[in-house]
Amino acid sequence: MNHWSTHQLTEFFAAVCSPQDERAAITIAVERAAEVLEAEVGAVLRGDRVEVARGVDRDLLDGALPAGPASQLSLPGLEDLNIGTARFGAEPRGSLMVARAGDPLDPEERQLLQAMAQTLGLALDNIALLTAERRLREEREREAAERLALVEAVREARHDSLTGLPTRVLFLEILAGKLRLTVPTSVLFIDLDRFKAVNDSLGHRAGDDLLGHVAARIRDCLRPADVGARIGGDEFAVLLDTTVADDAVPVAWRLIEALRRPFRISGRDVFIGASIGIATGTAGFDADDLLGNADVAMYRAKKDGPGKVIVFEPAMHAEALARLTLTADLRHALAADEFRLLYQPLIRLETGVATGVEALIRWKRPGRGYVPPVEFLPLAEENGMIADIGRWVLRAAGEQAARWRRTHPALTLNVNVSGRQLTDPQFAADVEQTLTGCGLPAGAVTLELTESVLMNDPRTAIACLGDLRDLGVGLAIDDFGTGYSSLSYLQRLPVDELKIDRAFISRAEPTAADLAVIRTVVELARTLKLRTVVEGVETEEQHRAMRELGCDYGQGYHLCRPIEPESVPAAFAAPLVT
Repeated sequence: MNHWSTHQLTEFFAAVCSPQDERAAITIAVERAAEVLEAEVGAVLRGDRVEVARGVDRDLLDGALPAGPASQLSLPGLEDLNIGTARFGAEPRGSLMVARAGDPLDPEERQLLQAMAQTLGLALDNIALLTAERRLREEREREAAERLALVEAVREARHDSLTGLPTRVLFLEILAGKLRLTVPTSVLFIDLDRFKAVNDSLGHRAGDDLLGHVAARIRDCLRPADVGARIGGDEFAVLLDTTVADDAVPVAWRLIEALRRPFRISGRDVFIGASIGIATGTAGFDADDLLGNADVAMYRAKKDGPGKVIVFEPAMHAEALARLTLTADLRHALAADEFRLLYQPLIRLETGVATGVEALIRWKRPGRGYVPPVEFLPLAEENGMIADIGRWVLRAAGEQAARWRRTHPALTLNVNVSGRQLTDPQFAADVEQTLTGCGLPAGAVTLELTESVLMNDPRTAIACLGDLRDLGVGLAIDDFGTGYSSLSYLQRLPVDELKIDRAFISRAEPTAADLAVIRTVVELARTLKLRTVVEGVETEEQHRAMRELGCDYGQGYHLCRPIEPESVPAAFAAPLVT
């Protein structure tokens, strides 16, 4: 082979070996072979098919190739072309072909073509080997990554990434080990109070920061043998080694005191608290059951009010089961049309005339009679059903009030609103849509919100009430006087009415102290140009005292009990009291 062909072959070798995939190497081989041998057509054949072609359409060349060995090729637009082919591969894997017009390939050119084909075969073998090695390496890297991810998942399943505490899974494993011993073990179930308000107002990052600080304070209250864990959300658990319930109670109070102290979060002092349930077990107890008992006790503690400690008692299981059953029945009640509304008139104390009604929901549970609202409304608030129930009340009461107003156009309607509804960004739009659908003017409706709901997050409440005020509905603070901070916000809350809590007139004949408190509230309301409604008027003495103090309206059994919808028109026909 002469120097020129050796130089061309060297360049060919370098070009064909550079790609990392087979088709690119074949394409370069075809282009270089046709260029070096001055051929109009170049191709690589696999079996009896053209894989890559240069200078002619691949399908056209595929159809023009003669069957069997041939020295010439005829293509449309080209004179007869002289064919040169060379096989490549240890076994016949394919052929490198060129076809040119004019002189056929001489022996030296055929030798060069054969060398190119062999070079292409070596390059393809090398690419196949490198591809296999790369795939093997990628597979090993993938397996290593999967093993690492599995290890991380196992670790995360056993240790909370946010607090570093054991998770529920690891806590139950440790607890199960302790319960194989004969010594007693106590479990504390901790639920944070007011954590959601912090999370909603300061953001999730601040909430995560707070949980980390809570975990640190829990650790500080424990002995080395005790175990703290994050069970999920804002719930924690503590395992007190070799501890009976009586000895666990002081630890629980110590934890509550530690969590009452302010936390420095996002540059400000944040105050939360905790409710704790305690359960104790010995050998033979199931870990899940013991943790569940502590959870049941914690729920009772939370129900009794924030910052409480309750020790589990077996009777609590029956209560928890009844609560689960009540929850299931409550979910069914709305779809089954089991709710109904009664209406309690609002009486103008000066005249004894009813001017409006408050809608009061009642639930007749099939086979069990009426369920007091105090039993099912907090449960609905807790499980989120209160939003659907609240929408039903507003729609049903609104439709009824619209019918009454055809003959009593001055009649107004009061409807209670829950905290969950108030914090729903769509609530104002839902109210507007419902009132429009009922044909009830917004000015005829007053929404009542409890003082505790408004004071839980006053800034959010002010924003939500502003949206409602823009609709034109009236706003009232229900149970006024039961909170502790409302006076400082009262001027900023866009409300129209104060409903004085019945606790202030709980005595059949109010004392001088009772009257002094109510007089202060009435005078405050007058200064702020707010209506006053006193609740719980049960005796004539209370009625007379409230009228003399200047309260605008009253509600209570002495004035008028809650009545059926069909009795409402008659209540507006004449004064109910004199």
